[in-house]
Amino acid sequence: MYTNMADEVMEVVDWKVNERLETDLKTLVKQNLRRKEILDILRQKYPNYPWSLSTLDRRMRHFNLWYLDKTTPIEAVKDAVAKELEGPGKLLGYRALNNKLRLYHDIKVPRNLVADVVFDLDPEGVAARNVKKKKRKAKIPFVADGPGWVFSLDGHDKLMGFQNSTFPLAIYGCLDCFSRKLMFIKVWDSNSNPLTIAKFYMEYLVNSKEMPRFLRIDRGTETGDMGTIHTYLIDKHGNFADPTDSVVYGPSTSNKIERWWRDLHERMELFIKQQLRGLLHSFDYDPTSELDRDCMKFIFIPVVQRECDIFANLWNSHRIRAQKDLELPTGVPNHIFACPEQFGCEKKLVDVSEESLIEVGQLANIDQAPDDYLSPENRELFASIIPNPIDIECKHLSDRYLYLKSQVIQMV
Repeated sequence: MYTNMADEVMEVVDWKVNERLETDLKTLVKQNLRRKEILDILRQKYPNYPWSLSTLDRRMRHFNLWYLDKTTPIEAVKDAVAKELEGPGKLLGYRALNNKLRLYHDIKVPRNLVADVVFDLDPEGVAARNVKKKKRKAKIPFVADGPGWVFSLDGHDKLMGFQNSTFPLAIYGCLDCFSRKLMFIKVWDSNSNPLTIAKFYMEYLVNSKEMPRFLRIDRGTETGDMGTIHTYLIDKHGNFADPTDSVVYGPSTSNKIERWWRDLHERMELFIKQQLRGLLHSFDYDPTSELDRDCMKFIFIPVVQRECDIFANLWNSHRIRAQKDLELPTGVPNHIFACPEQFGCEKKLVDVSEESLIEVGQLANIDQAPDDYLSPENRELFASIIPNPIDIECKHLSDRYLYLKSQVIQMV
């Protein structure tokens, strides 16, 4: 009896030395979640600890975690903002930029300070983003019953250029329609191969062991294998009279993820497109040359993937503000997805067994999907010249591409 009481005391006390709790708390504070939202998530993740707002405040003080750091020198803020303005960060508004400073520079300062610094360093950019409000068409409210009810999946071709063939830079993503959380985003040399798209979806299922009840996808050849996989698994684990009803087809224009593509394009991709156009117009890139295309894949794809992951993380931790006639919850996508009961709903995800995933992977021949967009020979050759392309800064993409191409020509 004494041992059990001691164990219970230790369970309560050992939060002070729980490094995982400290890391999670630090991440949630950096995401600028409200204390109530942090409390919802921690109660789920650490049910053995007692939780209340006062307890949360005490533990944040113990780990020396604060929403704002008043000791941050203004020069550090200016340096971080200036660095972001050299890359895709120049396309962000001050709210999104402040969120990025918190997440990736560990700079926690008031939004108005970031707005003032941006205005001082980039007044032209501020003026360009301050567009007049556009008149929008009336929209039919979208309704979803909870996280995992509907996943919206679609490809994005804005970086591929004319007829989706100029540049080998394709994107494919998945969005939970209830929370608006981006579940995954992949960058590849094409998003039209059915096996590749099916592999993206299978990777998500293997990692999460959960699947949505419905998929909302386009009726294209690239989605056929993915739709079949989903139908097969729903038939095994779902509760559908006709499992084919779990795949909903429709045009891209009415797909929920289309709204996210617009933000990605305006706040990240335009910076990349400027360099792509420059290479094309200066005749330094020939879309019909296999060497040029492979060099572009090696240099650009890892960096675009990195920037997409960063933007997705920013999106999932930003706050969706209240909108007129919106019948979906407002708040932070990560919090909405993790704690739907706070919004009067529950998770609708369907558990998937390991055995079913192995079985459907074999039936769909997922192992035949390409695992690289370069040949082993070119991968080895290019890596001998530039070992870590993922570390390239966005502003240096064109220069690195030209350097790689020139070195390869000399060696071959």
